[in-house]
Amino acid sequence: MDINLKEKLPLDILFLFRIKANEFKKQGIQEVDVNDIREYLFLTKWKNLESISMCDLIDDIMSLQFSEVFDYLKVKVIKEASHMNLEDFEDLIAK
Repeated sequence: MDINLKEKLPLDILFLFRIKANEFKKQGIQEVDVNDIREYLFLTKWKNLESISMCDLIDDIMSLQFSEVFDYLKVKVIKEASHMNLEDFEDLIAK
C-alpha cells in the first residue's frame, strides 16, 4: 500500500511521529518534537517523493536517529541566522 505524501497522512502514521518523539524524550532529548521529526522527513528524506510504501514510511520513522534530526536542525538554524541582522543577536552579545 502506498501513501501519497502530498495528501493528509492517516492518523496511525501521525501517531508514529508521536511515538518517535516520545522515544527521543525517554533518551533525554527534550527539544525534538513531532514537528521537527515530520519537517525533517518531509523536507529532507522524502523531499523528492510523491508517494512511499507504508512499510518504507514506517521504517523511515521508526529507524530515525536523533543525529539525523539534529544535523537537519543545525543547518536550518544556520540558514535562518544568515538572514538576520547583528542587532538580532544583541541579547547574546556580552556588553
